[in-house]
Amino acid sequence: MLSSWILFAMANIITLLFFIPFIDEDLLALTRNHRVVIFHRVLSLRHKLLPFLYPESVKMDADSIALHELISLYDPQLDLGDDITNNDIEEFRYHSKRMLTALFPAKSSSCLVQYHTLQYNTNQVHMYYIQHEQIDNWKCSNQPLILYFHGGGFVFGDIDTYSCFECHLSKFLNMLILHVDFRLIPEYSLEETIEDVINIYKILLDIDSNIHRRLIGMGDSSGGMLWIYLLQWIISNNKPIPQGVILHSPWPNLEYFDRIDRIPMDNYLSLTLAYNLRKLAIGKDTYWFDVTDEQLSKISPNDDLFEGFPSLYITAGTNEISIDAIRNMTKKIRSAGVEVILDEGEGLMHTYALFHMWSPQSRYVQEKIRQWIQEKLLVEM
Repeated sequence: MLSSWILFAMANIITLLFFIPFIDEDLLALTRNHRVVIFHRVLSLRHKLLPFLYPESVKMDADSIALHELISLYDPQLDLGDDITNNDIEEFRYHSKRMLTALFPAKSSSCLVQYHTLQYNTNQVHMYYIQHEQIDNWKCSNQPLILYFHGGGFVFGDIDTYSCFECHLSKFLNMLILHVDFRLIPEYSLEETIEDVINIYKILLDIDSNIHRRLIGMGDSSGGMLWIYLLQWIISNNKPIPQGVILHSPWPNLEYFDRIDRIPMDNYLSLTLAYNLRKLAIGKDTYWFDVTDEQLSKISPNDDLFEGFPSLYITAGTNEISIDAIRNMTKKIRSAGVEVILDEGEGLMHTYALFHMWSPQSRYVQEKIRQWIQEKLLVEM
């Protein structure tokens, strides 16, 4: 046993000594997990020196391939069994948080995070304000805002995980980020999760009836689905829409899983995981085909109601299981007369646009989104 640990330690030391000259010091300074940086650099160098090992990725750069492989190292732990127990859920939350905090940048000391509880009638919604260097009084100013709905299949995601990425967003975009700490399943129902995001929009409009003129929405994965649902609610209730919404690998709805006919190539969101997350969303003891249309309308967006949507910027990886559904949704949105951009990451996985530290494609799309946001806010403000 002792000899095994000695060999393991020696192997790590040798690897560190050999690869330290190739490690990007700026990248090391940005992350809390130096081992991830080293693994990424090793994998990236391998593909630069031996590109024939990954022949199907002619259009992918070595760093993006390394990111794909890096996430695959977590794949066995990012899953939920068919017979989902509370312990399975906690394990899933633990490993998902561990992976994202390793891939997101470390939170800088200049980033400020403030917790607030906002009230709508008798309902409370938990919110965090996130901004670089100082938190402006957004309630009575022209401060532009990002209203962020995090991903996690409605099961995981918290401020400790996402504030790392949101701090980067605040500095990069020079905007205040509003992080909605909505209720998660299975402790709460998906209807209650949706109630939180609807209530937060009502609260924002109560604070400033013109807040939509300086508001950009953003959501990743299941958080993107929450934005689609919220936009349909906003329009059906004659509320003002935000200036634009960015959706990173959004779930179009809860039904699209049944229409997937491609071979899964995504190590991040597998088809099995997606099915099990949906099982939790509808109630793990509920059979999917027993869900009525009326019940579904309370927890999933309508597949054909896009008229009146604001401008959308959608990102998606060509390897993710939902790419065909996202492409189909984009066509429907365009047919409804809505301005929409679909930016596809060639060979990349679910929510690739969040991982700017590891992929040039992610950095490039974030820069394009920054310019897009400036254009949308400039038109109004």
